[in-house]
Formats: sequence, structure tokens, C-alpha cells
Amino acid sequence: MNIERFIAERTPVWRQLDELLGRAEENDVSRAELHELVALYRRTCSDLNRARSYTANPEVLGYLNQLTGRAYRFIYQAAHETPVVAAFTKLVTREIPAAFRRERLAIAMAAAALLLGTLFGALAVTVDPANRERLIPSVFFTESPRERVAKIESGKERIDNLDKALVFGATLYTHNIRVAFLAFSLGALTIAGGLILLFYNGVILGAVAASYIVDGVPLFFFAWVGPHGALELPAIVFGGAAGLVAGRALLMPGHLSRAASMRRVLPSVWRIVIGTVLTLVLAGLIEGSFSQFSSRTFPYEAKITAAVLLFVALMTYLFLRRVEQND
Repeated sequence: MNIERFIAERTPVWRQLDELLGRAEENDVSRAELHELVALYRRTCSDLNRARSYTANPEVLGYLNQLTGRAYRFIYQAAHETPVVAAFTKLVTREIPAAFRRERLAIAMAAAALLLGTLFGALAVTVDPANRERLIPSVFFTESPRERVAKIESGKERIDNLDKALVFGATLYTHNIRVAFLAFSLGALTIAGGLILLFYNGVILGAVAASYIVDGVPLFFFAWVGPHGALELPAIVFGGAAGLVAGRALLMPGHLSRAASMRRVLPSVWRIVIGTVLTLVLAGLIEGSFSQFSSRTFPYEAKITAAVLLFVALMTYLFLRRVEQND
């Protein structure tokens, strides 16, 4: 190879990389130019390998070593220094919804288990009101729904300042996160265990709802539970669904090894779990504040409307595909 001719032909490429790299280090390049920078870096690396084979010229080799070293540090350091805010924004706006859409079958199965339990509990209490004492844990069944409504509507508001709302909300979302992770754990380890837990929680929910309906105070129940339940109940379903995805990979890996099967679903699982936790935290804050107010502060209709809007917003965010997103 004619080394002089090689240097003359390749120097414009090296200078282009040098100039583009200088601008990139000052954040003065577009996304297309960044892709061009990577392509020029690869071509220059190839040139450096060829030059080493045909010349020992310290000026040429030193320049190429310095140039490729700068480009390497910029490209790979930048790849590992994504701003935290930008990474979190991408996670919340794109990656979490995409994971939910990918695993919508598991989410549908988990939702079906909860809904079937709810239907069972509601029918049992409707057929025989005495069943509410059999189905609802004693810690929740302390008085009749009508008596409870009368006490709440005639007494002082339970939450009358920000500190109480924050403390009560923290207690609630901590408890709800434990329930969601129990559903996740049982689903991941047994699959059936997660579905049974969701069904059982549905039975309690249905029995409680039917108790308020039978006692003639259904609006209070939907206004009291609706605002936070619109987020809390789906989040518990999501936690169970994440467990089903992990359990399927662990217990039914198919032609893959268990490790390979788990690696395949892990990105979706941890994104669903993060989405579940964020939803439960928001639900806890709502339950610790807005949900606790009686009709004297917020009419039943306003609270039920808020519940519907929250549920629709959550479903739209998670399952409505945006045009600009690529799964």
C-alpha cells in the first residue's frame, strides 16, 4: 500500500471526525450528526489498524491514536451518563406503558381472577346477607354499613390537615405495596397462588360492596372507595400480573433454560413492578386525603366522577398506544 496516498485519501475523514467531535464535546450537534460521529469513529479505527500495519510514522499514528481515544471516551462515556431526569422521563412515558401492552394477556388473567372473586362475594352476600360475616374478615366487619355511614357523615372530618393526610397515606400505600408484592411473589413461585390471592381479595371486595348495597347506602361505598380504588385495585392486579409473567418464565420456560427464560421477561417484569409501585403510592395519597372526606366537603357525585376519570386516565396511559412510541 502507498502510505502517502492512503494518508492523503483518509485525512479528510479524520479532519471531519476531529471537527465534529469538537462540536459534540460542546453539545453543539444534532442527533443525526451524533450517528455520523459514530460512523466516522469506526472508519478511523479501521484506518488506524491499517496504518499500524504499513507505517511506523509517530506523527500519523500518534494523531490517530489521540483522535480515536477522544472519540471513544466521548461515545462510551456519554452512553453511560444519561441524565437521571431524562432516563426517568423515558421510563415513565415510554418504557412502562410499552411493558404493560406487551404483557396485556397476563394482566387480563389477573384482572379476571379479581373480578370473578368480586362477583362471587357480591352474589354470596346478595343471596344471604349473613354471608358477609363469613366472608369479610372481622377486623373490617365491626358495624353495619348504614351505622358506619351515619357516624362518618355526622362526625368531624377524619383528615383535617396535611400532616394527617401524609401520615395516613404513607400507612396505606405501604400496606398496599405489601399486598401487591405478595401477589407478585405467589404468582412468580406458583402461578396458581397469585391467581388465588387475587380471587380472595376480589371476594372480600365484592362482599363489602354488596353489604353497602343491601343496606341501602351504595353511593357512599362507591364515593368512599372509588377515588383510590380506581388506582389501587388495578395496581394490585398489575402486581399479580407481573408475578404471572415471572412464574410462566420460571416454571414453563419451554425450549429455553430457566435462566434464559427469566432474562427474556425481566425487562417487562421490573417495569410493571415500578409502574405498580408508583400507582400504589398515588392511590395511597388519594386514600389518605380526598377519599376520607364526607359528602359535606365533597358530594358523592364529585368523588365518583373523580374515580371514573382516574381509572380512564390510568388505562389510557398504560394501554393506549402513542404514535411516536415504538415497542
